[in-house]
Amino acid sequence: MSSLKSFLSAVSPIIGVSPAALYERQRALVKLGLLMVAPGRGPGSGVSFTAENFAAVLISVLAAETLSQVDQYIVDLCNAQPDGTLPFGSGRTIWNNLGKPTFLTDVARVLSGQNTRWRHSESRQREYFGIRVSRVWRGQIVDSPTGSRPIVYYPDDSDKYMPIRSISITAEIEHEMLSKLATFTQGALSQVDDGDDE
Repeated sequence: MSSLKSFLSAVSPIIGVSPAALYERQRALVKLGLLMVAPGRGPGSGVSFTAENFAAVLISVLAAETLSQVDQYIVDLCNAQPDGTLPFGSGRTIWNNLGKPTFLTDVARVLSGQNTRWRHSESRQREYFGIRVSRVWRGQIVDSPTGSRPIVYYPDDSDKYMPIRSISITAEIEHEMLSKLATFTQGALSQVDDGDDE
């Protein structure tokens, strides 16, 4: 399963969104430049299946109720850094060779069974209990059963300081579904890796 389209078709029953709707989100994210397309026709062309590419589509499902809402805000949310990290381009390097974490890269790491870069611990594997997106605009990876200490990602500083609104809309992938998605993603990634070895 090396194409994102094939993976989305297979994972759609877990998410509860039709394969066609997921593919349309993929196409919208390509137009926005968040997903890259390999040119040509047939095997090896199109958008390849990676944990990051799947994470982008999944974030768009959480952040936008309709296809028409998949816009630059989704791109900004995917590129958001965890609260408390230095902005891109700052002089101090704190992430070694791993690159700076973003909501997209950390969601991909959760789906592929790795620790996030923000709260990385070599001594033990973290358990994740959910992924949340609140409009407008905040992403969270929940790493405690109560949800009281989420890793928070803001697209930019202006959103962080917005006054708290009396009504907010939040979409969340909770623990059971997140576990199923992570297991499914890890299985698909191992098939891709096995195919690379041949």
